[in-house]
Amino acid sequence: MKSSADSPPPAVPAEHKAPRTVQSVARASQLLKALGRLSRPTSLSDLSRRVNLSKPATYNLLKTLEVEGLISKDAQARYQLSWGMYELGTAVVRSVDLTRLARFHLDRLAKETGQAVLLGILDEESVLYLDRGQSDSAFSMTANTGRRSPLHSNASGKVLLAGESPEYVAAVLGKGLKAYTSRTITGAEELRSVLQKVNSRGYATCWEERELGLSSISVPVRNHTGAVQAAMTIAAPSNRLNSTTLSKFLFPLQKEAAAISEKMGWFPVQELANDGDDGPETDTGL
Repeated sequence: MKSSADSPPPAVPAEHKAPRTVQSVARASQLLKALGRLSRPTSLSDLSRRVNLSKPATYNLLKTLEVEGLISKDAQARYQLSWGMYELGTAVVRSVDLTRLARFHLDRLAKETGQAVLLGILDEESVLYLDRGQSDSAFSMTANTGRRSPLHSNASGKVLLAGESPEYVAAVLGKGLKAYTSRTITGAEELRSVLQKVNSRGYATCWEERELGLSSISVPVRNHTGAVQAAMTIAAPSNRLNSTTLSKFLFPLQKEAAAISEKMGWFPVQELANDGDDGPETDTGL
């Protein structure tokens, strides 16, 4: 008979097990944090000692971070954080500030219209949805927080794309425009024409271009320079949101987006809603 000393140890519940980590990533993170705390150019030897790694291992990590644009090395072979880290940090701040400022307005608009309200930004040549306002009566949809969507096939993406440079637009168009429904815009020149209309009238629409039975309308949210920072969008079933009902949703959407933009430092000349949309029958599907 085996004694209790011979018995295997009890299994550790999965929820109590330490998560698996990648050691090289953890060490690179330690180096970045060390440089952040020091706030001054630092030698290889000093960094090696602070993160308790050999000089060769520390050098390889630093070289990788330098190639990735996150740190830089001066003429005295001292390392410091680079503008790449600043860019990443400010991107986080912009997103956090934007969602914090927008939260009240997303919920208020959703409650007023009874539809789903989305806040999206341009990220990696797609729409990234940062937040969502939801009313009790709103329908279920796939465009939830954290989801992405192609730029050309929805109202949010058209607003964001219309705010970009011609060079950026050309790069996106050069990669082709995938069709998701029979209404999706797949022609480059047609989409350019649509983007011009978005800029001239101040909003974009989507008539079942990403998903049959789903339509949306979107307007820009601007930062203190007037640049398009995000897209604020109402999405609803096509029997609720269409060319006939468009004007009912457009003004409250513009009003809440303007309120967010003002909180971000943009004070525009009053823009009036243009509700003369031709609808899906004669429009290009904007």
